[in-house]
Amino acid sequence: LEGADPRRLEPEIRKFVVDIYREEGRKEDKKAISQIPFLIPKVPQQRDDKECGNYVLYYIKLFIESAPETFSISKGYPYFMTRDWFDPKSVDHFRNKLEKEQSKKMPVTNSSSLSLQKLRKRGDIISLDD
Repeated sequence: LEGADPRRLEPEIRKFVVDIYREEGRKEDKKAISQIPFLIPKVPQQRDDKECGNYVLYYIKLFIESAPETFSISKGYPYFMTRDWFDPKSVDHFRNKLEKEQSKKMPVTNSSSLSLQKLRKRGDIISLDD
């Protein structure tokens, strides 16, 4: 978000959160969601427009592995969310491992990817643990 004028995207991000809450059957309204601080962490940034998905997946993986069960952002971001949290080589390694695992589990097709629904039906799970 850092390079994409995040304040411009805030309404859409908040709408996304409202939609998630509504889908989960939660009762929070737009006013309550508008009270959530809109913070943009200073974390490693992708190098080009093709890396977005890999960075997002890698952020999620690292967050799940690194985040304590509870933490507060009242004094800033958690200790692990820093600009040097990881380097581009780590993302490259992750992407290569993902591609290798994906090629083992999915046949090469003319389409760029199988739908998530097809993957679920086949029971394929790609593990990215080191």
